[in-house]
Amino acid sequence: MAIFSIYAIIYNYVDLMTQPLVLVEKQLFVVVNHGPLRYWPNAGYVLVCIFGSSFGMCISLLSVQFFYRYLALCKPNFLAHFEGPKLAMLFIPPLTLSITWFFFCLLGLQISSEKRKILEAPLHDQYDEYSQNVTFVGGLYWNTDQNGVIHWNIQDCIGTSGLCVLMSLCCMTILFCGVNTYKKMNEVGDTLSDRTKDLNRQLFITLSLQTLLPFVLMYIPVGLLFALPLFETSIGGVASFSASSTAIYPAIEPLIAMFCISTFRKSILCCFENGKVSSTAATSTNNFPPAS
Repeated sequence: MAIFSIYAIIYNYVDLMTQPLVLVEKQLFVVVNHGPLRYWPNAGYVLVCIFGSSFGMCISLLSVQFFYRYLALCKPNFLAHFEGPKLAMLFIPPLTLSITWFFFCLLGLQISSEKRKILEAPLHDQYDEYSQNVTFVGGLYWNTDQNGVIHWNIQDCIGTSGLCVLMSLCCMTILFCGVNTYKKMNEVGDTLSDRTKDLNRQLFITLSLQTLLPFVLMYIPVGLLFALPLFETSIGGVASFSASSTAIYPAIEPLIAMFCISTFRKSILCCFENGKVSSTAATSTNNFPPAS
Protein backbone atom coordinates (compact mmCIF):
# COMPACT_ATOMS: atom_id res chain seq x y z
CA MET A 1 0.00 0.00 0.00
CA ALA A 2 2.90 2.35 0.72
CA ILE A 3 4.34 1.68 -2.73
CA PHE A 4 0.93 2.25 -4.33
CA SER A 5 0.59 5.55 -2.47
CA ILE A 6 4.02 6.70 -3.64
CA TYR A 7 3.14 5.66 -7.17
CA ALA A 8 -0.13 7.64 -6.99
CA ILE A 9 1.81 10.80 -6.14
CA ILE A 10 4.23 10.25 -9.03
CA TYR A 11 1.36 9.45 -11.40
CA ASN A 12 -0.31 12.71 -10.41
CA TYR A 13 2.74 14.71 -11.53
CA VAL A 14 3.09 12.73 -14.77
CA ASP A 15 -0.58 13.37 -15.52
CA LEU A 16 -0.13 17.06 -14.69
CA MET A 17 2.83 17.35 -17.06
CA THR A 18 1.10 15.43 -19.84
CA GLN A 19 -2.51 16.68 -19.51
CA PRO A 20 -3.53 13.94 -21.96
CA LEU A 21 -6.23 14.25 -24.57
CA VAL A 22 -7.64 10.97 -25.85
CA LEU A 23 -9.35 10.85 -29.24
CA VAL A 24 -10.83 8.12 -31.39
CA GLU A 25 -11.22 9.03 -35.06
CA LYS A 26 -12.16 6.42 -37.64
CA GLN A 27 -9.57 3.62 -37.43
CA LEU A 28 -7.24 5.67 -35.21
CA PHE A 29 -6.87 6.15 -31.47
CA VAL A 30 -4.42 8.64 -30.00
CA VAL A 31 -3.26 9.99 -26.67
CA VAL A 32 -2.16 13.58 -27.24
CA ASN A 33 0.30 15.41 -25.03
CA HIS A 34 -1.50 18.65 -24.17
CA GLY A 35 0.87 19.66 -21.41
CA PRO A 36 3.63 22.29 -21.38
CA LEU A 37 5.95 20.04 -23.44
CA ARG A 38 3.46 19.31 -26.21
CA TYR A 39 5.43 21.32 -28.79
CA TRP A 40 8.74 19.63 -27.94
CA PRO A 41 9.02 16.80 -30.50
CA ASN A 42 11.33 14.47 -28.56
CA ALA A 43 10.63 15.34 -24.93
CA GLY A 44 6.88 15.59 -25.51
CA TYR A 45 6.74 12.24 -27.26
CA VAL A 46 8.77 10.48 -24.56
CA LEU A 47 6.60 12.07 -21.87
CA VAL A 48 3.36 10.74 -23.35
CA CYS A 49 5.03 7.30 -23.55
CA ILE A 50 5.90 7.63 -19.86
CA PHE A 51 2.26 8.48 -19.19
CA GLY A 52 1.28 5.23 -20.89
CA SER A 53 3.83 3.26 -18.89
CA SER A 54 2.50 4.81 -15.67
CA PHE A 55 -0.92 3.36 -16.51
CA GLY A 56 0.76 -0.01 -16.98
CA MET A 57 2.39 0.41 -13.59
CA CYS A 58 -1.00 1.20 -12.05
CA ILE A 59 -2.76 -1.94 -13.26
CA SER A 60 0.24 -4.14 -12.44
CA LEU A 61 0.58 -2.78 -8.89
CA LEU A 62 -3.12 -3.46 -8.43
CA SER A 63 -2.53 -7.04 -9.56
CA VAL A 64 0.28 -7.37 -7.01
CA GLN A 65 -2.08 -6.24 -4.24
CA PHE A 66 -4.58 -8.95 -5.19
CA PHE A 67 -1.80 -11.53 -5.51
CA TYR A 68 -0.49 -10.70 -2.03
CA ARG A 69 -3.98 -11.00 -0.53
CA TYR A 70 -4.39 -14.33 -2.32
CA LEU A 71 -1.13 -15.62 -0.81
CA ALA A 72 -1.98 -14.31 2.66
CA LEU A 73 -5.34 -16.11 2.75
CA CYS A 74 -4.99 -19.08 0.41
CA LYS A 75 -1.27 -19.85 0.41
CA PRO A 76 0.12 -18.48 3.69
CA ASN A 77 3.14 -20.79 3.58
CA PHE A 78 4.37 -19.01 0.46
CA LEU A 79 4.57 -15.68 2.28
CA ALA A 80 7.87 -16.83 3.80
CA HIS A 81 9.40 -16.39 0.35
CA PHE A 82 8.57 -12.68 0.45
CA GLU A 83 9.72 -11.71 3.93
CA GLY A 84 12.13 -8.88 4.60
CA PRO A 85 14.13 -7.66 1.60
CA LYS A 86 12.60 -10.43 -0.52
CA LEU A 87 9.36 -8.44 -0.50
CA ALA A 88 10.91 -6.34 -3.26
CA MET A 89 10.57 -9.34 -5.57
CA LEU A 90 6.84 -8.64 -5.75
CA PHE A 91 7.54 -5.38 -7.54
CA ILE A 92 9.74 -6.82 -10.28
CA PRO A 93 6.74 -7.82 -12.48
CA PRO A 94 5.11 -4.34 -12.28
CA LEU A 95 8.40 -2.66 -13.15
CA THR A 96 8.93 -5.06 -16.06
CA LEU A 97 5.39 -4.54 -17.32
CA SER A 98 5.70 -0.76 -17.08
CA ILE A 99 8.96 -0.73 -19.04
CA THR A 100 7.48 -3.06 -21.65
CA TRP A 101 4.42 -0.78 -21.96
CA PHE A 102 6.74 2.19 -22.49
CA PHE A 103 8.57 0.53 -25.38
CA PHE A 104 5.35 -0.67 -27.00
CA CYS A 105 4.26 2.98 -27.06
CA LEU A 106 7.66 4.33 -28.07
CA LEU A 107 8.31 1.89 -30.90
CA GLY A 108 4.88 0.59 -31.85
CA LEU A 109 2.64 3.68 -31.79
CA GLN A 110 4.84 6.29 -33.42
CA ILE A 111 3.77 9.58 -34.96
CA SER A 112 3.17 9.51 -38.72
CA SER A 113 1.92 11.88 -41.40
CA GLU A 114 -1.21 9.75 -41.90
CA LYS A 115 -2.11 10.07 -38.23
CA ARG A 116 -1.51 13.82 -38.26
CA LYS A 117 -3.80 14.19 -41.27
CA ILE A 118 -6.67 12.31 -39.58
CA LEU A 119 -6.21 14.37 -36.39
CA GLU A 120 -6.06 17.72 -38.18
CA ALA A 121 -9.79 18.52 -38.14
CA PRO A 122 -10.80 17.19 -34.68
CA LEU A 123 -7.80 18.73 -32.94
CA HIS A 124 -8.37 22.14 -34.52
CA ASP A 125 -12.15 22.13 -34.07
CA GLN A 126 -12.22 20.88 -30.48
CA TYR A 127 -8.96 22.15 -28.98
CA ASP A 128 -7.70 24.84 -31.39
CA GLU A 129 -4.48 22.87 -31.87
CA TYR A 130 -2.65 21.92 -35.03
CA SER A 131 -1.79 18.26 -35.45
CA GLN A 132 1.52 19.18 -37.06
CA ASN A 133 2.71 20.83 -33.85
CA VAL A 134 1.65 18.52 -31.00
CA THR A 135 3.13 15.21 -29.91
CA PHE A 136 1.12 12.04 -29.36
CA VAL A 137 1.12 8.27 -29.46
CA GLY A 138 -1.53 6.46 -31.42
CA GLY A 139 -2.53 3.33 -33.23
CA LEU A 140 -3.68 3.51 -36.84
CA TYR A 141 -4.85 0.00 -37.66
CA TRP A 142 -4.95 0.38 -41.45
CA ASN A 143 -4.74 2.79 -44.36
CA THR A 144 -7.01 2.83 -47.40
CA ASP A 145 -5.48 3.72 -50.76
CA GLN A 146 -7.15 5.53 -53.67
CA ASN A 147 -8.55 2.25 -54.96
CA GLY A 148 -10.23 1.44 -51.66
CA VAL A 149 -7.73 -1.31 -50.82
CA ILE A 150 -6.98 -1.71 -47.12
CA HIS A 151 -3.33 -1.93 -46.04
CA TRP A 152 -2.83 -3.03 -42.45
CA ASN A 153 -0.24 -1.18 -40.38
CA ILE A 154 1.63 -4.12 -38.86
CA GLN A 155 3.72 -1.97 -36.53
CA ASP A 156 0.70 -0.27 -34.98
CA CYS A 157 -1.22 -3.54 -34.75
CA ILE A 158 1.68 -5.24 -32.96
CA GLY A 159 2.04 -2.29 -30.57
CA THR A 160 -1.66 -2.26 -29.71
CA SER A 161 -1.82 -6.05 -29.43
CA GLY A 162 1.11 -5.98 -27.02
CA LEU A 163 -0.68 -3.48 -24.79
CA CYS A 164 -3.83 -5.63 -24.90
CA VAL A 165 -1.82 -8.69 -23.83
CA LEU A 166 -0.32 -6.79 -20.89
CA MET A 167 -3.77 -5.60 -19.82
CA SER A 168 -5.17 -9.12 -20.15
CA LEU A 169 -2.42 -10.57 -17.93
CA CYS A 170 -3.23 -8.08 -15.17
CA CYS A 171 -6.97 -8.59 -15.64
CA MET A 172 -6.70 -12.38 -15.37
CA THR A 173 -4.48 -12.08 -12.30
CA ILE A 174 -7.05 -9.89 -10.54
CA LEU A 175 -9.93 -12.21 -11.45
CA PHE A 176 -8.06 -15.37 -10.43
CA CYS A 177 -6.86 -13.99 -7.11
CA GLY A 178 -10.14 -12.23 -6.35
CA VAL A 179 -12.33 -15.27 -7.04
CA ASN A 180 -10.11 -17.67 -5.08
CA THR A 181 -9.81 -15.25 -2.17
CA TYR A 182 -13.60 -14.93 -2.10
CA LYS A 183 -14.01 -18.74 -2.10
CA LYS A 184 -11.51 -19.11 0.73
CA MET A 185 -13.28 -16.47 2.80
CA ASN A 186 -16.56 -18.38 2.40
CA GLU A 187 -14.92 -21.70 3.31
CA VAL A 188 -13.57 -20.46 6.62
CA GLY A 189 -16.67 -18.41 7.43
CA ASP A 190 -18.43 -21.13 9.45
CA THR A 191 -15.44 -21.64 11.75
CA LEU A 192 -15.14 -18.00 12.77
CA SER A 193 -16.54 -16.09 15.72
CA ASP A 194 -19.31 -13.55 15.18
CA ARG A 195 -16.86 -10.69 15.47
CA THR A 196 -14.46 -12.22 12.98
CA LYS A 197 -17.37 -13.04 10.66
CA ASP A 198 -18.35 -9.38 10.68
CA LEU A 199 -14.80 -8.38 9.83
CA ASN A 200 -14.76 -11.06 7.15
CA ARG A 201 -17.97 -9.59 5.69
CA GLN A 202 -16.43 -6.12 5.61
CA LEU A 203 -13.33 -7.48 3.90
CA PHE A 204 -15.49 -9.25 1.32
CA ILE A 205 -17.38 -6.04 0.50
CA THR A 206 -14.06 -4.22 0.24
CA LEU A 207 -12.60 -6.90 -2.01
CA SER A 208 -15.67 -6.94 -4.25
CA LEU A 209 -15.63 -3.18 -4.76
CA GLN A 210 -11.87 -3.12 -5.25
CA THR A 211 -12.28 -5.80 -7.92
CA LEU A 212 -15.12 -3.99 -9.68
CA LEU A 213 -13.63 -0.49 -9.60
CA PRO A 214 -10.61 -1.06 -11.89
CA PHE A 215 -12.84 -2.69 -14.49
CA VAL A 216 -15.17 0.32 -14.51
CA LEU A 217 -12.50 3.02 -14.39
CA MET A 218 -9.59 1.42 -16.25
CA TYR A 219 -10.06 -1.82 -18.16
CA ILE A 220 -13.38 -1.00 -19.86
CA PRO A 221 -12.51 2.61 -20.91
CA VAL A 222 -9.04 1.69 -22.17
CA GLY A 223 -10.34 -1.51 -23.76
CA LEU A 224 -12.93 0.52 -25.68
CA LEU A 225 -10.17 2.91 -26.72
CA PHE A 226 -8.39 0.00 -28.42
CA ALA A 227 -11.55 -1.64 -29.80
CA LEU A 228 -13.64 1.22 -31.22
CA PRO A 229 -11.24 2.07 -34.09
CA LEU A 230 -11.76 -1.45 -35.44
CA PHE A 231 -15.36 -0.40 -36.15
CA GLU A 232 -14.32 3.07 -37.40
CA THR A 233 -16.34 4.69 -34.63
CA SER A 234 -15.43 8.35 -34.15
CA ILE A 235 -16.23 9.62 -30.68
CA GLY A 236 -13.78 12.51 -30.65
CA GLY A 237 -13.02 14.09 -27.30
CA VAL A 238 -15.49 11.87 -25.45
CA ALA A 239 -12.70 9.30 -25.44
CA SER A 240 -10.84 11.53 -22.97
CA PHE A 241 -13.03 9.96 -20.28
CA SER A 242 -10.56 7.06 -20.29
CA ALA A 243 -7.72 9.41 -19.34
CA SER A 244 -9.85 11.04 -16.63
CA SER A 245 -11.06 7.75 -15.17
CA THR A 246 -7.57 6.27 -14.95
CA ALA A 247 -6.31 9.48 -13.36
CA ILE A 248 -8.86 9.44 -10.53
CA TYR A 249 -8.55 5.70 -9.80
CA PRO A 250 -5.51 5.95 -7.47
CA ALA A 251 -7.42 8.52 -5.39
CA ILE A 252 -10.64 6.50 -5.19
CA GLU A 253 -9.20 3.04 -4.52
CA PRO A 254 -8.03 3.70 -0.91
CA LEU A 255 -11.43 5.21 -0.03
CA ILE A 256 -13.07 1.80 -0.39
CA ALA A 257 -11.15 0.27 2.50
CA MET A 258 -11.33 3.50 4.50
CA PHE A 259 -15.14 3.56 4.48
CA CYS A 260 -16.08 -0.12 4.12
CA ILE A 261 -14.06 -1.31 7.13
CA SER A 262 -15.67 -0.06 10.30
CA THR A 263 -12.45 0.50 12.26
CA PHE A 264 -11.02 2.73 9.57
CA ARG A 265 -14.35 4.48 9.12
CA LYS A 266 -14.70 5.24 12.83
CA SER A 267 -11.19 6.66 12.95
CA ILE A 268 -11.83 8.86 9.93
CA LEU A 269 -15.16 10.11 11.26
CA CYS A 270 -13.46 10.97 14.55
CA CYS A 271 -15.46 8.68 16.84
CA PHE A 272 -13.74 9.59 20.06
CA GLU A 273 -14.76 9.23 23.66
CA ASN A 274 -13.31 11.78 26.07
CA GLY A 275 -10.75 12.83 23.50
CA LYS A 276 -9.59 9.25 22.88
CA VAL A 277 -10.44 6.60 20.38
CA SER A 278 -13.23 4.40 21.69
CA SER A 279 -12.15 1.14 23.35
CA THR A 280 -14.01 -0.88 20.72
CA ALA A 281 -12.24 0.86 17.87
CA ALA A 282 -8.89 0.58 19.63
CA THR A 283 -9.37 -3.14 20.26
CA SER A 284 -10.46 -3.69 16.68
CA THR A 285 -7.38 -1.87 15.46
CA ASN A 286 -5.08 -4.01 17.59
CA ASN A 287 -6.65 -7.20 16.27
CA PHE A 288 -6.89 -6.09 12.68
CA PRO A 289 -4.60 -7.93 10.27
CA PRO A 290 -1.87 -5.88 8.62
CA ALA A 291 -2.85 -4.31 5.33
CA SER A 292 -1.45 -5.86 2.22
